[in-house]
Amino acid sequence: MKNLIYTFLILLTSFFVTNVIAQTFQIRIIENDYGYLEVQMQETSGTGTPTTATIVNDISFEIRWLTTLSTDVALICTSNDYNLADALGLQTSGSYSYRVFQAETTPLNPPENWIQSTWMTLATFKATSGSGSGSFQIAPDLWVAQGLNWNQGDPPHDYTPTVNGQADSYTYPTIVYDFVWVGGATGMGNEPDYWNIVGNWEDQCGNTPSSGYPPYQTSENVFIPDVSTGSNYYPEDFKVSVGYSFNCGYLKIASGAHITVPDLSTNIGTFTYFNIAEDAIINGTLNLSPLGYASVGGSTTINSATGIIVEADETGIGSFIDNGTITYGGSGTAKVQTYLTGSGSAGVFDFHCVGPTVDITGTGVTLAAFNVVQYQTYAYKYNEPTDTWVNYIDTGDPVPTAKGIGLSTNDGSTNTMEMTGELVTGAVSSEAMTIDLNGSYLLSNPYPSSVFWDDLYTNNSSRVNNKVYVYDQGSNYHSYVQGSGGTGGFTGYLQVGQGFFVEATSTSAFTFDNGDRYHSTDEFYKSNYTNRLDVRVSGNESNDGLLVHFYEGASSGYEPNEDAPKKMSYSQNATQFWTVLEDDQHMSINAMPIELLAKGMQSIPISFICTATGEYTMNFLDIESFDYGTEIWLEDKQVGGDWVSVNNNPDYIFTATPDDLEDRFIIHFFGPTGVDEFGIENTVDIFSYRQNAFVRNNTNEVIKMVSIYKLSGELIQEVNTVDLKLSKFWVSNNMGYYVVRVITDKNVYTNKVFISK
Repeated sequence: MKNLIYTFLILLTSFFVTNVIAQTFQIRIIENDYGYLEVQMQETSGTGTPTTATIVNDISFEIRWLTTLSTDVALICTSNDYNLADALGLQTSGSYSYRVFQAETTPLNPPENWIQSTWMTLATFKATSGSGSGSFQIAPDLWVAQGLNWNQGDPPHDYTPTVNGQADSYTYPTIVYDFVWVGGATGMGNEPDYWNIVGNWEDQCGNTPSSGYPPYQTSENVFIPDVSTGSNYYPEDFKVSVGYSFNCGYLKIASGAHITVPDLSTNIGTFTYFNIAEDAIINGTLNLSPLGYASVGGSTTINSATGIIVEADETGIGSFIDNGTITYGGSGTAKVQTYLTGSGSAGVFDFHCVGPTVDITGTGVTLAAFNVVQYQTYAYKYNEPTDTWVNYIDTGDPVPTAKGIGLSTNDGSTNTMEMTGELVTGAVSSEAMTIDLNGSYLLSNPYPSSVFWDDLYTNNSSRVNNKVYVYDQGSNYHSYVQGSGGTGGFTGYLQVGQGFFVEATSTSAFTFDNGDRYHSTDEFYKSNYTNRLDVRVSGNESNDGLLVHFYEGASSGYEPNEDAPKKMSYSQNATQFWTVLEDDQHMSINAMPIELLAKGMQSIPISFICTATGEYTMNFLDIESFDYGTEIWLEDKQVGGDWVSVNNNPDYIFTATPDDLEDRFIIHFFGPTGVDEFGIENTVDIFSYRQNAFVRNNTNEVIKMVSIYKLSGELIQEVNTVDLKLSKFWVSNNMGYYVVRVITDKNVYTNKVFISK
């Protein structure tokens, strides 16, 4: 009897101890914020603090999925506390594929301190192959022989967790993010918000990146979590580093997180941009600062309000280029800014040519999207058939995608305009154009990046002539022609939301496509031209420009696909100038046959007008584009006297008034002479232009005398000692041929010239 009581007491004690350490658990598989599969457990009752008496002895569970999903799973990382490993490899049972994960090393380290009803992560997994979505589960206990087990205690006690949750509609294969942002790096040379500081990153398992470098390759995937409760630093700058490119593969920005892409052109010294080679998932915000550029090689998914922001200020505008696929989930939108400098006031017709930068209505926007304020903002439609501007009145009026309008404020203030909607991508067609009068039609760039005229014209050459005009912030029109370039520094790149005029030759729609898009700050894409003179004039807070371009195949007269007629400014204060063709046509871009440079002096009349008395500057650029030996001279007919050598004086400062003669200037070109490669011997050149004869000395000889005769032999003028590089002589008011003889200290040169009016 005593022995029975003793035995009963031992059993009772064992039962009591067992119940003291008894715990209950739940297990589940979920999709975490990174997009990984995560197996978690939580204690639902029992002791809350592991001790040496509650060490883990064994863990066993199976992850299963339908075999028809055609995928597999693999372990990414696990804590040393649990030391899980794949026990059997890929298995099948019935309609399921599965893998068994176990930790058999005894004893394991004590796990984290359990807090009841708090999920703890055991390990992280990925789906490795296939494509699609489906359900991933923790298999119930004894579904296969291995079972579901949690072994804990000393002596060990087996628990069977209850399955509580599975990952449904899980998209696979899993993108593994090699770099996870933590921010907050400190120490010498470190900045807490610099992308290319390795101390701001960890790998997908929370360790220092094994490469020892920050992400910079297109094979490296990046995740930006919400670190507001951690370092509270996000990637907002890129430290200057030679040899680093700012690339990644896949990018995911979590809700509450952001990236700010700075102006990389100034940070690095050469133009570059943030390159996302694969897909981008934006649940937070991607900020593109002015002149901050980003490209996405794969698809773009925007799930957050204003998930992409393209910023603008006086320095420029950001730029975003996708591969043509943008998906908006939930409240997903994008915001694009346009910076407008001060424009007109009541009664002053100065404005900006702009257009929709997002799509709001499905076909464009309404006038209200331009931040129009009644009685403070003026908006104009350009009426192509009548070449006039017409006021918009109703803010509900539609403004279709790729349509341009004129916009102004009544106080001349500077404003940042914002539009929020969906970014435009893929093929875009404008409304049908008109070809009345000169065919001018106002379009706008619909994309969140610049587009290049050369590509636009190539794709629309059957619809428009080869020229494009932009209105320079309420001052002047600048023109561009493929092959010759543009006036006033306009390089043919049309920025985000930029309105531009084309010369339509067809009533069909103008088309855009993704191949027209570029990241451009203009100067990084400036083309090289030969035998092209770029002339710019500035003064009275206004500027204008013209081009004279000599090239093979160009025509002497007006040719619609070579020349650009001058488009006069609407501004009351504009300073303007242009070249004049023989039939009095006004040109801002004047193309000339290259062979004319080899035929003596070529003279291009220039008209100039201003609206205020003051000092003006004429700048001559690209002089070096001409062949060696070419001379360019400026004649100022109002000042008179000697011509100015543009080669030696590329900046000409002059005083002008609104009452000056319009046809004040002439630019004279002398082709290369005295250069062996052209097969021309050193000589004295004798030319004429209108009522004057010109003598250019290309030799080392000294000119002693110049004589001018009628064809009858009558001497009408004789000048001694005119030893100048270039000399001009008035001949006669009578049209006809004359003979000019030049005597040097070694030779006599004679030529017949024609004098006209």
